[in-house]
Amino acid sequence: MIGVPTGEYARRADFYDYYNLLSKPVGTMAMFVHGPSPAKNRNQIIDQAIEHKCSHVLFIDDDSAFKSDALIQLLEHDKDIVCGLQLRREYPHQPLIFDHMKSDGQSLYSYLNGDETRLKRIAACGFGFVLIKTTVFEKMEKPWVRIGELDPQEWSDDIGFFKRAREAGVTEMYCDMECRIGHISTMVVWPNKVDGKWYTGYDTRGDEGMLNTPQIMPAIQQTGVKNG
Repeated sequence: MIGVPTGEYARRADFYDYYNLLSKPVGTMAMFVHGPSPAKNRNQIIDQAIEHKCSHVLFIDDDSAFKSDALIQLLEHDKDIVCGLQLRREYPHQPLIFDHMKSDGQSLYSYLNGDETRLKRIAACGFGFVLIKTTVFEKMEKPWVRIGELDPQEWSDDIGFFKRAREAGVTEMYCDMECRIGHISTMVVWPNKVDGKWYTGYDTRGDEGMLNTPQIMPAIQQTGVKNG
């Protein structure tokens, strides 16, 4: 079952192009659930996956971009939970995978150092592009996905799910580092002047300010034409 929980907030319409080009095994079902609560939407998808005896649920957020073989890549591993590698939209764009989880559910980002194997063990991940066996849900209590369970002030439904899955005995949680998922974003582009030089500032409303990149100066072309 491919499930897309959506409030019709896709940042760009080409999400649907990525979705339509995704290679899907024969017999794959698909379900788009519209509504303001991502947790309720996900739970409806899980209900239908179990009722129709689906082997897996692939959650895709409608602000994700991916290659056509992304689902096939994740299915190769035959793990309880395996996700693609996606970064936060906000600068400095940490990976949305987590190495360690405390007893209260607080999780630490898994930073990239370049020597990772293809399959990296994780403690939790975001829901942007994650494949979960339906047997995982059978081990857990309903509702499977809940909003704000770790922090009532946060609109979050992912880390709490992975905390409860681990408590239910699900230990096979991985990220396929070769399955790279884009995160569709919006940002404000600012003209910034720093130490007398102009920069283009990309403001994603992240915790660490914005990213400044140098303005590109065109090279002067020599045409060989003399002044008259």
